[in-house]
Amino acid sequence: MNYKIIGHIIIKSFKETLKSTLWKWLFGSFPALIAVLLAGKTFLNVTIENSIKIALIVIGVLILIRFIARIIINSFKYLHTKFKESVYGDAIIELKDSFSKVHYYRKTPGYQDEEFMDAMIGFCNSLKTIFDRITKSNCSISIKVPTQDIVDEKTVLINLCRDSNNYDSRNTQKYNQTNHTIIGNTCFTKTLNSVLLGSEKRYYLNNNIHSSRDYDNTSKGCFESAESLPYKSEFVHAIVPMLNEDDKNLPCHGF
Repeated sequence: MNYKIIGHIIIKSFKETLKSTLWKWLFGSFPALIAVLLAGKTFLNVTIENSIKIALIVIGVLILIRFIARIIINSFKYLHTKFKESVYGDAIIELKDSFSKVHYYRKTPGYQDEEFMDAMIGFCNSLKTIFDRITKSNCSISIKVPTQDIVDEKTVLINLCRDSNNYDSRNTQKYNQTNHTIIGNTCFTKTLNSVLLGSEKRYYLNNNIHSSRDYDNTSKGCFESAESLPYKSEFVHAIVPMLNEDDKNLPCHGF
C-alpha cells in the first residue's frame, strides 16, 4: 500500500472540500452564519444553544459527505491515470518487440518472405492486444497494400496480413475475390485525401459506421450477413514515411 499516494489524495480532497463556494458564503458572511445558527430556533422551536448545536452538526455532516465524495472522485482519477499509463506503457513494450523483429528480418541478408510475414502478423497481433485493452472491445487489425506503385482513387488494395484471431473469419472467399478499390471505401478515400493535402491528420476514425450517411465499403456482403459488416467502428491510418525529404506530397504505401 502506497501511504504517500493515499496521504496526497486525502490532503487534496480536504483542500477541495473547503474551496466550495457554499463554504465561502457560509463562513465568510456573518449574517449568513447567524441565519443558519438561528434556523433551528425558528423552524424547530428549540433554544438558541440547541439550535447552534444542530447547525454545527448539519454543517459537519455536509463537510464530511463532500470530503468523502472528493476522496472517491480523486481515487478514481488516480486509478484511471495509472491504468492509462499501464496500458500505454505495455503498448510501447509490445510495439518495440514487434518492430525489433521486423527490423531484424529487414537487415538480415537472405531472409525469407515467410519470416517477414510472420513478423508482420506478430505486429498485427501486438496492435490487437493494445487496442483491445484501450477500447475494452474485440478489435481486428489488418494491413492493406496497393497492387501498383502509383496510388490513386482507382487503386486496388489487397490484404497483406491480419491478426491471427481474425484471419479465418475475415478472409472469406468472396472477400478475396472482390476488388477493394480506394474510391469504393470511405475510410481509404478520406485518409488518402488527407495525405495528398499534406494534413497532419492522416487517418480516418468512425465510431458508428452503421449510422453514417454516404458511407461506402467494398467489404459489405463479403461476410455472413449480406449487407452488414462484422464491426461497428473503424480506424484507418495511412502508411507513410515519418520524415519527408522534400516539399512534395508524402507517398502512401498502404493503410
